[in-house]
Amino acid sequence: MSKGRNSTMKQESASVLLLLTALYAIYKVESCPSVCTCYSDPMTVSCQSQNFQQIPPGIPANSQRVFLQNNRILELRTGSFGIHTTVLWLYYNNISYIEPGTFWKLRNLEELDLGDNRNLRNLDPDTFRGLEKIQSLHIYRCGLSSLPPTIFRKLYTLQYLYLQENNLQYLQDDLFVDLVNLTHLFLHGNSIRVLSKNVFRGLFNLDRLLLHVNKIQVVNRWAFQDLSKVTILYLFNNSLSELSGETMDSLASLQFLRLNANPWICDCRARSLWEWFKRFRVSSSDLICVLPEEKKDQDLRYLTDKDFSACPLSNPSQDRTIGRNRASSNGRLGFNGTLNNLYGSAEGKGSSPKPDPSTFYKGLKSNNGLSPKYNMPTGEDDWPNYENEGELTSSSPNRKKKLPGRCFGSECETEDSSISQWFCHWFVWIPILATALLFH
Repeated sequence: MSKGRNSTMKQESASVLLLLTALYAIYKVESCPSVCTCYSDPMTVSCQSQNFQQIPPGIPANSQRVFLQNNRILELRTGSFGIHTTVLWLYYNNISYIEPGTFWKLRNLEELDLGDNRNLRNLDPDTFRGLEKIQSLHIYRCGLSSLPPTIFRKLYTLQYLYLQENNLQYLQDDLFVDLVNLTHLFLHGNSIRVLSKNVFRGLFNLDRLLLHVNKIQVVNRWAFQDLSKVTILYLFNNSLSELSGETMDSLASLQFLRLNANPWICDCRARSLWEWFKRFRVSSSDLICVLPEEKKDQDLRYLTDKDFSACPLSNPSQDRTIGRNRASSNGRLGFNGTLNNLYGSAEGKGSSPKPDPSTFYKGLKSNNGLSPKYNMPTGEDDWPNYENEGELTSSSPNRKKKLPGRCFGSECETEDSSISQWFCHWFVWIPILATALLFH
């Protein structure tokens, strides 16, 4: 009787051992790189702040989110990332070279962050080729002084483009012509001097355009001709002495405008801009005159008819075409389409997906205090008329807003994540417990 019972127990133990071993084997098929942390559903690999000088081997092929920020990676080569990757963070490394084709097969990639790579001075024209679903592209604080004219071609799904704090000297005509779904374009903190006629052509859905802290001296009369949906325009801290009111007429949806800290000359050349302020209601910063001497320190907006009595009347052109709908040409996604995007569903007709993607970074802590995701504006940049200005370009540690369901690893405090972590920890003990059970 005792022998039969022992035999049955051993058979049951062997069955349990086989089952647990099989489960353990399945779990170990997609192993995690050494010193990295992995989470499932979706498959996430976090290898931040480990002093890697190259992409670590062993990243599971089914990884969807790969975090490699705050390392010392020097270059990116083809075959480094799996085709299932949707989010790839590589900011704050030492990347100086990206092999053409590195991202060609990443057709599911939605967010790519290459920011804070100060030695990334050149990009191949085909660097971003093949990114059919890209929605957020970060190339801020690199060493870029120019961009290939075709670098953004066919990125029809792109909605957020971060190019701030490089050393860009100029922007070619039609550089952004394929970005028909772009809503946010950040170009502040560069060395741009001129905005040419077709520099923003094709940006029919653009909502926010940040060009402050550049060296802009000239804005072509037609530079904003396709920007009828822009609601926020920052041009403060440049070298503008005049700006045509006819140029501003294209900005039919403008709500917030900053033109302060420019050397405005308030003679007859300022009349058209003054008239634009009279007929267009917008929340604006001041425009302090530096010349002529009799108008010095006065605000251009509050000058009177008498100040321009000796000036010829403005004669704006009548043949302007504002807000032309060319977005649906060449089979591109345009005003009437709907994008399934990383931050939710974005309806067409120029709507801006919310929340801002800068909130997406709140879920992952960085061990490197010297590399904030974005810098907060300084006190002199604060503008009480637009309280969300800081959210456009910064991710203050004091801001806790997150996207629901977008936390990472230990930041997720949900019951499901606790169960998942408990389950993963128990897998480590499965072989030991099973063996003990078998020989009990």
